[in-house]
Amino acid sequence: MTTASFTAGTVMLETDRGRFAAHRAGTGEPVVLVAGYLGSKEDFAPLLPLLADAGYAAWAVDHHGQHESPGSDDPSAYTLSAMAHDLLAVIGEIGEGEPAHVVAHCAGAAVAHTAAVIDPRAVHSLAPLGSLLSGSDKETAFLTWCAEAVSAGGAAGLGNLIEHWAREQPERLDLMTTRLSTTRTGHLIGFPRMLCGPRTGLGELAGSGVPLLFVHGMDDAFTGSHEQYQRLARRFGRDAAGIAGAGHCVQLDRPHETAEALVSFWREVSATRRPAPAAEAR
Repeated sequence: MTTASFTAGTVMLETDRGRFAAHRAGTGEPVVLVAGYLGSKEDFAPLLPLLADAGYAAWAVDHHGQHESPGSDDPSAYTLSAMAHDLLAVIGEIGEGEPAHVVAHCAGAAVAHTAAVIDPRAVHSLAPLGSLLSGSDKETAFLTWCAEAVSAGGAAGLGNLIEHWAREQPERLDLMTTRLSTTRTGHLIGFPRMLCGPRTGLGELAGSGVPLLFVHGMDDAFTGSHEQYQRLARRFGRDAAGIAGAGHCVQLDRPHETAEALVSFWREVSATRRPAPAAEAR
């Protein structure tokens, strides 16, 4: 498989789990960027060329049923296990059997978390953006409301929410509106319902041995304080990367600082990585 410098158009990845829409940039070690609920691959557009310039093959991917990826209209199709295996299939296709660094925004981190526990050898490292990995009461209430709004009124039930978000980012209104209409209704209902249910434990992730870096905006009022991130990050052996001047979408608000934190982390991981025993070599 070949990559190029930043590709604005959509590439369709063919995997044994189906077709997934992606944007790509660069060559080198593979990186997979995973969007959150009501997001898409476009949320990583400012980050892709920066990671390519640093020597990575970066791929931002839509989930099953999200925006330009085909998917089911059945909400029950969207389980943590199914979406995690989707991500592992994408990693296998992009990395051609080699592990990938995974960056996951908000709710997408729950999917990446589960994938890392299912197959830690496929995930070179994990960097959640704007996610403490365990849902708070505030997050659960929001996701429950979203699922109920779509169940009652279709995607249009979230229209006022999208317009509210776009007041602070008016240049993104067209994208937000378009992807709300293109994302499958099953995804819009099933993904938040799944996130409100049981999640993979943090102890399982810590036991997987996958290196982890929490990255968050210092002005993010949605997920938690820097102190909360720090307490959790130290369970995994390193400090959280708090990005000044960034809110919940840290990769959009401060892409250069986010890229610097990620690249520094990946270089540390690559420098300290030990070869797998011969019996386990991929």
